[in-house]
Amino acid sequence: MGKIVNFHLPADDVERAATFYREVFGWNFVPHPDSPVPYLVHEPTEDSGSGIPAAITQRQEIIKAPVPTIEVEHIDQAMVNVAMNGGQQARVQDIPGLGRFGYAIDSEGNVIALLQRAP
Repeated sequence: MGKIVNFHLPADDVERAATFYREVFGWNFVPHPDSPVPYLVHEPTEDSGSGIPAAITQRQEIIKAPVPTIEVEHIDQAMVNVAMNGGQQARVQDIPGLGRFGYAIDSEGNVIALLQRAP
């Protein structure tokens, strides 16, 4: 069964957004070392106040609001299930050190992210 493992916060200015969340909530973001695009990651700690990991990403045409990332066992099958249940699937890509990742749109027009972790 899929579980939410993080959420993405899209931003026009990734560094400005990181400063906002650091100053307002005490969250610290660090660049993801393998990302080819601006992608800052926050891992929660006892002191950070955040109970789930977060990432700040560059705003894209499809990504305009916060997006939950749902971990799945088999991303290709999950994308088929999305399409068979009224959603739209998108291209899946391999992310070194992380796994296979892709966006989808649910039956109500909400963008979701799917992640199959690397073995």
